[in-house]
Amino acid sequence: MSSQLDLDQGGTSREWQKVYMGPSIGWVSRPVQNVLSITAAGTYTLDRSTNYVNVNVAGLVTINLPSALSSLAGAGANPGTYVQNPIVILDTGGNSSTFAITIVPAAGDTIMGLASVQLASNFGAFSLAPNSAQRTWNQISP
Repeated sequence: MSSQLDLDQGGTSREWQKVYMGPSIGWVSRPVQNVLSITAAGTYTLDRSTNYVNVNVAGLVTINLPSALSSLAGAGANPGTYVQNPIVILDTGGNSSTFAITIVPAAGDTIMGLASVQLASNFGAFSLAPNSAQRTWNQISP
């Protein structure tokens, strides 16, 4: 697996965009297309900036999501956590009906009120958006 922090060493694609968060915060970088390709079975913990995960492996994969909670220090102290970054997890290999992809939230969070969800349909996908106020991840696509 290529590192999620592999800054321009050819292993991880990273694309960023500046968004304006008002006069108090100013401009903040948000991930546009930061891809993690998973090609080996195992457990993967996502970096907060990863927003697209391709799973192409005939084996069990567990994906640990970052916290849905924004920084308790406030937007001025850590503005990047206030950019609500959705995450797309996709079975590009078509193996998830045999080897389900388990998605687990960070400690204290849920996914639509559940402790975990499984992607169990070939070529299926989940698009999840964080909800900091309720400490949950919500599905934003069917």
